[in-house]
Amino acid sequence: MRKRKNTSAKRASHRRVEVILTLILIALILLLGILFFRQRMSGVTITEEEAPKQEEAVAKADQETENKGGADLIVETETEEEPDYYNKDVQRDENTATEEHHKTNGLAICMYHNVYDESDPPDDLNTNYIEVHALEEELQYLKENDYYYPTWEEVRAYIDGDLLLPEKSVVLTFDDGNKRFLKLGAPLLEKYEIPATSFMICNGDGEEKVEKYASDYLTFQSHSYNMHRDGGDIGHGGIFTALSVEEGVEDLEKSIEICHNSDAFAYPYGDYTDSCREAVEKAGFLCAVTTENRRAEPGDDPLTLPRVRMLEGQSLEGFIYLVE
Repeated sequence: MRKRKNTSAKRASHRRVEVILTLILIALILLLGILFFRQRMSGVTITEEEAPKQEEAVAKADQETENKGGADLIVETETEEEPDYYNKDVQRDENTATEEHHKTNGLAICMYHNVYDESDPPDDLNTNYIEVHALEEELQYLKENDYYYPTWEEVRAYIDGDLLLPEKSVVLTFDDGNKRFLKLGAPLLEKYEIPATSFMICNGDGEEKVEKYASDYLTFQSHSYNMHRDGGDIGHGGIFTALSVEEGVEDLEKSIEICHNSDAFAYPYGDYTDSCREAVEKAGFLCAVTTENRRAEPGDDPLTLPRVRMLEGQSLEGFIYLVE
């Protein structure tokens, strides 16, 4: 009888040992499974001896990230943001206009086109060119006399009568985006730290030029995508005047995408109709400029603004007269 009891007790003890061993085995399997899963997820081989160290390092990194406000969570593979100069008209100076001292004789929006070096003149040299040394002389004058360069947003506010501008204010624009201007003129804007607008004809190599030459001192705005060509019967015969409003808007939206801006637009050849103006407004431009030769004044239509033409061979004294 006692022998049977001893045998039963041994069997029960063996079962407990088996259960304990089974539980230990299951726990080891689960632990190995967890380690294997973490290895697959991280792409790093982790040995059983290294696992505690790895867990400690991960916990430390998580804590450091939390302390830094998540700054280290930036993913390196994200696409780079566009440079700031693509998307804004830079103005670093302070508007010093007061009720007593402000511009009262209209704003000169200067209309340049191309730039050349007299040592290597182009075959098609005409009045739309300015010699690079003459341009530098004009920029140097503006720099030395502390001129103010309004953004297009400020131009719009000035035209609407909502903003006063300093007495010495001027806007510089260069039409077409010709390579001679970009190679000779754009570096001078950097040298004298004077912001200007290049009204870019965007089809062809327009996008390449914008990416290569955009800077803190040169902002690209639309001169249309593919409307700087013949095809109309108004003014100089630009095709914009022959297109529907919808066709005009489609072209302008393409140019905005390439220039990264919709602050200002220059009518090709200076030609426009009411339908052209409507397309410009629907495309969302703040301002638009023509080739009408005079200063812009408060009360003008902000979408058909005049400009002051800059011509080849003009003297520095002539330039000063035009902008003061």
